Amino acid sequence: MIKKIVLILPLALSLNAQAGNVHLLDSLVVHNASLEMLEPIEPSYLENITSARIWNGNWFLGISGGASAFVGSPLSCADLFNRIEPALSVSGGKWFTPAIGSRVFFQGFKLKNSLLHTQSYKSVHADFLWNVLSHHYNTRDQPKWKIVPYAGLGIIHNEDNGNSPFVFSYGVMGQYRLSQRIHLIMELGGTTTFKDFDGRGVSNRFGDNLMSLSAGLSFRIGKVGWKRVVDASPYIRQNEWLIEYASSLSNCNSLLTKQHHEDAESIAELKKILEIEGLLDLYKNRSKNGETENLSKKPYPKNDYSGLNSLRSRLQGTQWSDNSINGDSIQGKGSTEKHRLGSASEYQSSLQGYLTELSQGKSCIGAPIFFFFELGTNHLTDASQLVNLDEIARIAKQYNLNIRVCGAADSATGTSDINHSLGASRSEYIYSQLLHRGMDKSRISEVNKGGIDAYTPKEANRHTSVMLFLK
Repeated sequence: MIKKIVLILPLALSLNAQAGNVHLLDSLVVHNASLEMLEPIEPSYLENITSARIWNGNWFLGISGGASAFVGSPLSCADLFNRIEPALSVSGGKWFTPAIGSRVFFQGFKLKNSLLHTQSYKSVHADFLWNVLSHHYNTRDQPKWKIVPYAGLGIIHNEDNGNSPFVFSYGVMGQYRLSQRIHLIMELGGTTTFKDFDGRGVSNRFGDNLMSLSAGLSFRIGKVGWKRVVDASPYIRQNEWLIEYASSLSNCNSLLTKQHHEDAESIAELKKILEIEGLLDLYKNRSKNGETENLSKKPYPKNDYSGLNSLRSRLQGTQWSDNSINGDSIQGKGSTEKHRLGSASEYQSSLQGYLTELSQGKSCIGAPIFFFFELGTNHLTDASQLVNLDEIARIAKQYNLNIRVCGAADSATGTSDINHSLGASRSEYIYSQLLHRGMDKSRISEVNKGGIDAYTPKEANRHTSVMLFLK
């Protein structure tokens, strides 16, 4: 029984790891595929389509004056110029779209009938308007020109004989935009009615015509302009994709939930078996929670204070044998020499000399700080090394210190030119990071050592050192 438990236990412990791997892989694949569809969509507009405003906006009122000529049946012997009389007109209407509108048109004054007798008249008709240049709206929101053919129905009244027959109206109107609300208009139009309008002719046939040419101004009332319609197709496609994406996530979540329940049931059964066999306490640390507790109980490495003991020994002028250096330490050539300061007077003399060199800028303050790079690149082996630059920059700015950046490469690999280029690029990288942390570039100097073999192991030569100086 114990052999079976030991064989089943590793399989059970791997279930959580397998489920985690599946989830990570699925998430990465779906995420990369969905980046484009999850980005915001820039609105696009439908061509030659605007939203219609039924009641508000794009109303107009027009006033014009010109000349009219009556051409009736029977036709008199006078020419067209002998029939010309002044005419006044007032119109009001609305544009429903950039292409379609309607208006009510009133015109009246005098006319000369077939006997060249002057008669007074008034006419009112409703017209359907069509702007043939409306396709320019999408390229220019307020086009300068409009050419508008029209046709309509109405009534005309002869004040002298009392006739008020039915009329057809037709013509063409041109508009030029002077400002956002004012247009200059010119119109050539006509009306056709029954032959007895002027008192002569039959009453059941069309034959009397009133032609007019006028010019005036049109004034816009209310809101002016049109709202273009956004193309909904991209949003519909994105919405369909999001629905499919949400469905796939739901299916994936269902599978993972099912797998999680199966894993939980398997682990619960194994715990029962271990409890029955009396092995639960022995194997509980193999679970996730047990590992966490185990790690939390691990002691930290004991500090042997080798650096502090060395400093105290040197201050006291005694020999200190540093036995705490292990095989993982990075050592420069000659770094294993033992130095003895001797008496207190020798220590004071050495200290004074060191301070003098510091004040003259011949020695750096403390030890250089090293930043190590990967082979053949200017990429740090560990980005956390940049934390040291934060403190270096802070101290240098606080006390107005100068910084020397020395780039180097491993001479055991690469040619001299390559190593020289690597040393320059590594020092330039640290230089740019210092500038990014607010250092004045006048306080930073760069040195390129090229390929060196001053340190062991050889990987330690792939570095950039940073030193602080008073001058």
